Amino acid sequence: MSQTQRIDKKSLEMIMDGEVEDNHSVMIKFYSSECYLCHGLAPIYKDISERYDDVLFYVYNMQDSGDLIEAKYGLDGVPTLCFVRTDGEQTRINIMPNPETPDKITWYYENEICEFIERYKYSKKEKSNGVT
Repeated sequence: MSQTQRIDKKSLEMIMDGEVEDNHSVMIKFYSSECYLCHGLAPIYKDISERYDDVLFYVYNMQDSGDLIEAKYGLDGVPTLCFVRTDGEQTRINIMPNPETPDKITWYYENEICEFIERYKYSKKEKSNGVT
């Protein structure tokens, strides 16, 4: 059973910048403790994490780094979900697009998050070290 873990800026940058040598599938929720949508999404994100033993689930508080992380990785506010695949040579980053009709409590819908994970968990077509 997977669990969500909070990561710090250094660990986040290691994952996102391709400095992880092992093969991992990683889901990251970017949040702010002041964001009501982020709080609404938290239990859904936790429930989803328990379904995927082969994916590492992390959360990163954007208040830990301000706009620096948002600009560096092309994030668009909070909450934002990102799926990263690492293998020591190539890191593939996929940012979940904003929903066309966001949920007013959680922003993202549970089924769309699962579809996003499934799409990128097995895909080998992502751009190397790029954001798609």
